[in-house]
Amino acid sequence: MMKLRKPILGALGLSGLVVLAWGLISTEQSPATSETSVHPVQAVKQSPETVASRAAAASGADPIPNTTPQPSGDGSETRQVTERQPVQLARQLSAISEVYATEVQYPSYSKPITSQHVSYLEPNRFTVVEIPVLGGSSTAALSLPKYRFFAPEGVTLSLQSDLAVNAIRYEFYDVNNSQRFLVKHTDQKSLLVPGNARWPQEIRVKATVDFDQGTDVLTADFQYQVPVAVVLSAEAPVAQGADMLIPLNLDVSEVGIYRIRANLYREDGQVIAALSQKSRLGEGRQSLTLKAHQSVLGGTDGRYLLKNWVVERMSGMPGEKASFGISQQPVMALAPFDASGLRREAYTPSPQEQQRLHFLRQAGVSE
Repeated sequence: MMKLRKPILGALGLSGLVVLAWGLISTEQSPATSETSVHPVQAVKQSPETVASRAAAASGADPIPNTTPQPSGDGSETRQVTERQPVQLARQLSAISEVYATEVQYPSYSKPITSQHVSYLEPNRFTVVEIPVLGGSSTAALSLPKYRFFAPEGVTLSLQSDLAVNAIRYEFYDVNNSQRFLVKHTDQKSLLVPGNARWPQEIRVKATVDFDQGTDVLTADFQYQVPVAVVLSAEAPVAQGADMLIPLNLDVSEVGIYRIRANLYREDGQVIAALSQKSRLGEGRQSLTLKAHQSVLGGTDGRYLLKNWVVERMSGMPGEKASFGISQQPVMALAPFDASGLRREAYTPSPQEQQRLHFLRQAGVSE
């Protein structure tokens, strides 16, 4: 093991191996990390060292210190930093391996979640960002009820500010070509704009606000989609091995690889798990099956709800954007399910998951 690990460290270095390790984990991460939760103006870039440090903190390991070599007369500081890097890296990878070991206790299609997992429960959330206006003396923000809208629904825009407003000029732009396609005026802080199926998918709205004390500009990005698929209904759940299967009926207008996500709730409203499944679907009436592993169903009475839908037609080639659909019913009540037909067996990680975990554990062995 030592002979294998040292060449890897020498070839990749501290940051490179942390990136590699985290990339291995990320391929199996939960739906909430992959798609709709990060909006164009709200993403926060984190360095590999920051990611590793947070994983280390969760496991009690020491965080990665600042290892940037500083100039010195004899180079001793640089040598000390270089000598510490393998030990520090091993600690971080040990922490990451523990996180990943916990992750692969459950299949990627059925992850337990709680009410604390906001990104799962609000996959279409628009995050309001307040910014300084009028030279920094006050703040203001544009707010929308959600990030992604679907034709033919209208879009509600709201200005959040304690300042008095005389007038607002809203300009709507296609993000892809910066072309303006709509202008609206109002003297109110809230405005409902009728939707249009011909709108572009990626929209930036620019608000020129005439406050009592002066004028300032705010912007916000959102999406407007014509649904490419509609989830029509869910069939009665059935048992297959250790999984509860939930067949879904869809009406699909565009062929492609679809990823359907929904959260499973108890009838009393307590969330249980995030379910996700991918399948290639043709046009017209199609079916796709969500699965819930028995390990997330313990202690429930067999009556479930499906909510928080994300219907995504995934990008099929470089440069192609993902497109989205809707569920005809935001909340679907499932027929009662008898869990006695399920095999009570733990999930066995796939060969790929086991290989990733083995690599992380080997790379994280202490000197």
